[in-house]
Amino acid sequence: MYLRFVSPLRSSVCGVNMGIFQSAFECRDEPLHPEFLREAIREEIDWFKKHLPSPDESVFQVKSRGHMHSLGICWFKSKASEMISRAFSLRALLGECGMQVTTIGTDNPGQILYADDFQIVAKPIATTPTQWG
Repeated sequence: MYLRFVSPLRSSVCGVNMGIFQSAFECRDEPLHPEFLREAIREEIDWFKKHLPSPDESVFQVKSRGHMHSLGICWFKSKASEMISRAFSLRALLGECGMQVTTIGTDNPGQILYADDFQIVAKPIATTPTQWG
C-alpha cells in the first residue's frame, strides 16, 4: 500500500492535485498566515529535508513521443511510519492555515520511476487515484 497526501490545489505541470510538500511551501510563504504557523510549517519541512531523501528532478520526467513530460508523483510506502506520522502533523498545521489536505491510498500507483526506503515516485495510470476529496 502507498499513501499520498493531496490538497485541492492543482499542479499545472502534471495535472494532478498537489502533494503535501507543495501545499506546505504555499502556506509557509503566505504572509497572511500567522508567523507561528509559518514557523511550525518551516520546522516540519526542515525535518523532512533532513530525513527524507529527495529524488533528482529528472526522476519525475517521462519521455513520450520524443518530448520529456513531468508526470511522476510521490507516494509514501506504508511501512514508512515515522514519515507518515510527521506528514499527518504537517497536514494538521496546513489545516490551521485553511489548506485542507486529504490522504489517498493505493496498491497500484502506476509505473514506479524511483524508490527508496520511504517513498516512491510513480507515473500514474488511468486507475491511479490522484484527485483531492
